[in-house]
This record gives sequence, structure tokens and C-alpha cells, in this order.
Amino acid sequence: MSISKEELQKKEEELKTLQEKYIKAKKELENYKGHNPLPDKYPYSIYSESTPNPLVMKFVSNKLLADHTKECKSIKDTGANTLLRKLFSFPFIQEIFISKNYISIKKHSSIEWHDVTNQLRMFIQDELNNNIKIYTPPIEKVKFTKNDSKIIQEINTIIEKEIRPNIQMDGGDIEIVSLDKGVLKVILKGACSGCPSSQITLKDGIMRLLKEKCPRQISEVIALND
Repeated sequence: MSISKEELQKKEEELKTLQEKYIKAKKELENYKGHNPLPDKYPYSIYSESTPNPLVMKFVSNKLLADHTKECKSIKDTGANTLLRKLFSFPFIQEIFISKNYISIKKHSSIEWHDVTNQLRMFIQDELNNNIKIYTPPIEKVKFTKNDSKIIQEINTIIEKEIRPNIQMDGGDIEIVSLDKGVLKVILKGACSGCPSSQITLKDGIMRLLKEKCPRQISEVIALND
């Protein structure tokens, strides 16, 4: 289909007008940012999220909470004057797990989540905005040395890239313990620990993927705490 000279000229003018509007809008945006910088500090905001484990609720923050994961089976595992220790003052809390921007809380079966979720959410949010220390001491990630076998490092890379992100979305985590004669032993943390569907996740998800990636090295995956 041919376009007349007049139509072509009209389209060129329309394009020029759009370009001028874009440049103007870009300058206005840059000027606005220059006079309205983002605040250095903004408040914590917490929302709750259910997990596959009915006993565990995930409390998610809009800001980073921890550089490392930490699992607290009891108040003895927490540091003095920290948020995690204060949370154990609630009698219905059984275990706590913290990682990146969320805290997974496991309750006793004697109470329902709908009775306490909002109370916990507001408590965590208020304490964080009052600058409470979150946890101590920090738990560093396992660092593999030159003495560690190459396959363990490969497995850890697979877990880090393809398994851990999905598990953390459900409020849990996974840690390698050992690999011996094709049997990989791991520890499931947070919402994954004691979850009714953890065996399905372990066998149909984690073990299937690892056996697919490392068929000669892995024949079985066992969770020591499940």
C-alpha cells in the first residue's frame, strides 16, 4: 500500500511531536527527582503469608531483616534484647526461623492462626520501627574450602539457584549435611521442618532434580530432621 507525500509528512510531524513530548517529560521527571529525593529511611511494613505447613505462618518485610538464616528452636537460641527473644514471650510460639526479608513462626496446635496473626504482625512491625535489634549473633553461611569435594560444591550451587528460592518462598530453607555412597543428607528448616508435604517436596522435587543433575553421584536424599 503506497503512502502519499502529504501523509508521510504528517506522520513525520506526529513522530517529531511525540519525541518532543518524551524529552520534555524526561526533563520534568529528572527535575522532580532532583528536588524530591527518596528518603534515606522508610518504615518497616509487615504482611503475613500462609505456608504449606499449617503450623507455620510467614511474616514478610518490605526491608531486609537478615544477611544469614537463623533457626531458633527455643528462647535459648536467641540473643538478649532481640526481636526473636521477644517473640518467644508469646506462649503459643514454638519455633522461629529468619531469613532475608521474612520470619517464619511455628505455633503450638492449641491455638488458631486467625486468632493471633494480626497481633503478631503488628508486634513485629512496631518493634522493627522502634529500631530493636533483630537477632544475634549472625549465622554465617557454610563456606566450602578446597578440601571439600567438587560434587558437594556442585550440589550446593544447584540448591542455591534452583531449589532454595522455591523453598524460601514457602518460609523454609535447606542445608547440606553430608554425601556418602550416593546418599545426600540434608536438614530442612523453618516451615519445611515437620511440614506434612515436606516428604513430597523432598522426593518429588529436591531428590528428582538432584538425581537428574547428578545421576552418578546421588541415589537418594534424606532429611535428618523429618
